[in-house]
Amino acid sequence: MNKRKLSFDKKTALTSLAYPLFSLALILALWAATAAYVGSDLLLPSIGETFSQAGVLLSEKKTYVDIAATLLRAIRGFVISFAVALGLAVASAFFKTLAKILSPIIAVMRSTPTMSVILLCLLWTTTQTTPVLVTVLIIFPLLYTSFYTAVTGVDKKLVDMAKVYKVPFVTRLMKLYIPSALPEVFSAVRSTLSLTVKLTIAAEVLAQTRNSIGVDMQIANLYLETPTLIAWTIIAIVLGALLELAVFGLGKLCMRWKNA
Repeated sequence: MNKRKLSFDKKTALTSLAYPLFSLALILALWAATAAYVGSDLLLPSIGETFSQAGVLLSEKKTYVDIAATLLRAIRGFVISFAVALGLAVASAFFKTLAKILSPIIAVMRSTPTMSVILLCLLWTTTQTTPVLVTVLIIFPLLYTSFYTAVTGVDKKLVDMAKVYKVPFVTRLMKLYIPSALPEVFSAVRSTLSLTVKLTIAAEVLAQTRNSIGVDMQIANLYLETPTLIAWTIIAIVLGALLELAVFGLGKLCMRWKNA
C-alpha cells in the first residue's frame, strides 16, 4: 500500500513539474523564433544576449542593493496591507455595522485607477515612501475582500454549535475560524504577492526612487538597452515567483498544523 502511494506521489510530482517546464520551453521557443525573425536586439534581443546581460547585472554589487531595497519596500507595503486588512476583516465579520461602513470605501479603492493612485501618492509623499503607500492602497482592498469572505464563510452550523455549548472565544478562534479560513488566506496572499512586486516597481519608475529596480529599468529604457531591460524584467519575475514559493511552503506547513 505504501509503495503504491509512494509511486502515485512520484507520478503526481513529475506531472506537476512537467507542465511548468513545458510552458517555459514553449515561451523560450517563441522568444527565440521571434527574435530571429525580428533580427534586432533593439526590438527583441536573443535569449543568449539577454541572459548574458543578466549575468553581468548579477555580478555587480549594486544590483543586489537595488533588489534588496525594492524587496524591502514591497514586503513593508504588503505587511501593512495584510495586518490592516486582516484586522478589519475579522472586526467586520463580527460587527456588521463596520462591514457596511467599509463596503463603499473598499469599492472605491478597488475601482480607482492604479496610475491615479501613484500620481496622487507622488504629490502626498516622498519618492521613498510612494512605492510603499501605493502598495498599501492597492493591495489592502484586495486582501480585505478575500479575508472577509474567508472569515464569514466559516460553516454557520459549527459556529452555532460552538455558541450553544458556550465554547470560549479563543478556542473558537484557534480551532474553528483560523483553520477554516487558512486556505483562503494563503490563496489571497499568493495571488497578491507578485502584484505587490509589480506595483512597487511601477511606483519606483514614476517616483524615481533611489536604489530601486524601477529606476534601473527606466535607465535601461532611456539608453535603449533592451537586453538590460528584459534582464531586469526576468529578475523581477523570479523575485515574485520566489516570494510565492515561500508562501506556498509556509501554507503547506500550516495545513499540516491544521490537520494535526
